[in-house]
Amino acid sequence: MVVVTGANGFIGRNLVEKLPAVTDERILQVDYLGHMEPNEFLYNLQNDLFKDPVTTIFHNGACSDTTVSDPFYVMERNFDYSVSLLKVCIKNGIRLIYASSASVYGDGPFTERATCDPKNLYALSKSMFDNYSQNFKEFIPQLVGLRYFNVYGKYEENKGNMASVVYKFYNQLEDGEIILFENSDKYLRDFIHIDDVVAINIKSFLNPKTSGLFNVGTGTERSFQDIADIFKKRYEASIKYIEMPKKLKGKYQEFTRSDNTKLLNSFSHEFLSLEKGVEKYLNYLESSS
Repeated sequence: MVVVTGANGFIGRNLVEKLPAVTDERILQVDYLGHMEPNEFLYNLQNDLFKDPVTTIFHNGACSDTTVSDPFYVMERNFDYSVSLLKVCIKNGIRLIYASSASVYGDGPFTERATCDPKNLYALSKSMFDNYSQNFKEFIPQLVGLRYFNVYGKYEENKGNMASVVYKFYNQLEDGEIILFENSDKYLRDFIHIDDVVAINIKSFLNPKTSGLFNVGTGTERSFQDIADIFKKRYEASIKYIEMPKKLKGKYQEFTRSDNTKLLNSFSHEFLSLEKGVEKYLNYLESSS
């Protein structure tokens, strides 16, 4: 049995949709609404209550809100639960492929060999589990941590304020203009389409002897202004520039670019360009609205 935690979430939902094409195993979805509740799942796993043995866990469930300031809540969801999951994976010989984040790097450099410099609790919790889990990779059949850069694409509508700028821009079209922070041409990020992220998850699954921490980005930096320009061209939208809120100043990465050396040494993959990825996503949003 293959398990996907965070199955209602952005990456989890896309993963659940694509996994049946590559495995005949039953797929158990874990989340707080509509599926097996995470603590119930962990209890059942710890006490060997599942009829079908669990072979692989895709662990995407977490508090993904980078603005949450309650350390107990963030650490319970993102570190404590993950540690408990790791322990039972080691005990039962279960493969673990889990979601980390490029936010662990802070202002960079963005290579797996770099010292992490997290700027918020979310990033800190991800960095802590990366560091903790890698000590035990010899004792588990497969351990893969995927450090996602700026992911966008279908099924992110439940992410609220953490949704991608592409999704936010699309919804702003109703008001006739796109809102950008001032100097958005200077804020450069590595934007990656959800299909590429799911593809790397599946390639990890299909290569059980590959373990480690891997950046998951396109390896190309683009500006928020670039995305706004795509909208301007496609929808003839106007752009309104506003000052960045004080709560984001000093906590907002100005530049990210995935160093894909390690990733591409393990998996061959051709990433969607920003233009093609945004076009694909906008086609989906238009067809589902």
